[in-house]
Order: sequence, then C-alpha cells, then structure tokens
Amino acid sequence: MKPYRVPQLARKYVEYDMIQQHTEMPAFPDSRTRLLFVFLNRNMQELHASEDELYALVTSLLQMGLDTHDMIDTLSGIRSPEEMRSRQLKVLAGDYFSSRFYQLLALAGRIATISKLSDAVCEVNAGKMSLYWGMKHFRLDAAQYLSQMLRLKKELFLSLTSLVAEQDREIWEQLLHEFALCDMLVEEWDKRAEPDKSRFGYMFWHVYSNGDQNEQALLSESGTDIEAWRNLVLKYKAEDAILDKLRTAVMHIRQILSDDQNTGIEEIERMLEPFLKLLNSPHPVVREG
Repeated sequence: MKPYRVPQLARKYVEYDMIQQHTEMPAFPDSRTRLLFVFLNRNMQELHASEDELYALVTSLLQMGLDTHDMIDTLSGIRSPEEMRSRQLKVLAGDYFSSRFYQLLALAGRIATISKLSDAVCEVNAGKMSLYWGMKHFRLDAAQYLSQMLRLKKELFLSLTSLVAEQDREIWEQLLHEFALCDMLVEEWDKRAEPDKSRFGYMFWHVYSNGDQNEQALLSESGTDIEAWRNLVLKYKAEDAILDKLRTAVMHIRQILSDDQNTGIEEIERMLEPFLKLLNSPHPVVREG
C-alpha cells in the first residue's frame, strides 16, 4: 500500500500564519480521511493514478471548511477587535477551504466527484438546520443529538462510497460509522471543561436528558453558572458517558476487523492509537465546586 500523505498535502492549504495566530481551527479529520484513503487505495484498478490521494485530500479540505464555519459564534453583543478578527477569519478560512475542493477537482477534470460532494454538502446543511431547530426548542435527547451529529460527520465521506470496491462497501460503511463516532466523541471530550463550548454538545444533552425539571430549567438559561454546570456534569457522570461510548466504539472497530480478513488490519489498527491513548491515560475530571 502506498504511503498516506494527505495531512502533509493539506498543510499548504490550511496552515497560514495569520489564521493560526488569530483564530482557532478545527482538528484535521484524520481518521475518516485515512480510512477513505485506505479503501480507495484498495480499488486502484478502477481509479486513475493518485485519485485515492486527490479524493481523500479534497474531502478533508471540504470537511475542514464545514467544521470551521461551525466554530463561528452566533451570540449577539459587542465583541472586542480580537474577537471580531477571529470571527472574520473563521468565515474566510471556511470559505477558502471549501473552494479548494472545487478547484482541485476541476483542474483534475473530476466533475462528477464535484457533484457528489456538493450534493453531500447540501445534505449536511439540511441536517444542520434540523439539528439546530431541535436544539433551539429543546426537542433533543442525548441519543438523538449523537445520531444527528454522527450523520453530519459521515456524509461527505459516504458520498464517495461508489468509488470503493463493491466487495468492500459494507465494511467501509461500518468502519466509517465507528471512526466518525470516535472523532466526534474526542471533540466533545476536548471541549468538556469550557461551558461556552460544551453548551448544546453531547454532555449538555446527556445532563439535560437525565436532569429533573428544575435542572432542565437551569440549563435552558443562556448563562448557566459555571459551578452549577460542573456540579451537574459530576452528578450525571457526563464525562464517563463520553469515555464509555468511545470505549465501545473502539471495541466495535476491533470486532469488525476480526470478522474480516481483507481490510489491511494493521493499517486500521494504527488508526486507533489516539483513541486508545485517551482511554488509557489518567485524566482529571470536573470536580464539584
């Protein structure tokens, strides 16, 4: 199998000093991108030279564009010049990453793939509207949030399933589901200590789903007290819920690999390393105020 170089290829498009100095960027969607590359590489007899790399690269850039736009705050109120600059850079960076997918595919003459990914973006945006409506009206529970977010994390990559060898498609979709779930849970874990970022995330809906009416009313307020939030996280073991789901997803991946003999098990096993590192590391938990 050829070396996996997509993150290195993406750097020329995503690593700019001004962006890195003045705003926060989302993580590169490495496990989903690498999984796509693995399965496209297995189907090279049906693809032209380097198309596995090209398709993995443009999908990752498009995902970065969507994820960057998702980080733009929608709160009203006065912002400092630094906050305004950060917000503007997120808008511009997200647009830039998204435009690069179109440019790279157009230059390669892969118009059909532009159409596939563009249709997937429409599906993602429609899914976001449904999700945001449910959030706004508090019509979600933790399971529904997880399911809808997982769909958004998979959609771009699933749109290229027709380029995966037919005999590999079932296991590709199974593994994509679990790796997308792992990616999402790590994102939720990383923002757990910051109430502004974790608001309306998985931990929020886990607590909200399990809380009583008074606790739900408290969470419905826009400025929930940090100490009160931490107490609820501790009470309902929200951090443990994330780790338990991550542990289960890793177990499912290993079960899928053990049931199949032709997937390049060693390569996919290496993709589990960052998730296993989190699960096996001691980590501080939110303490009661």
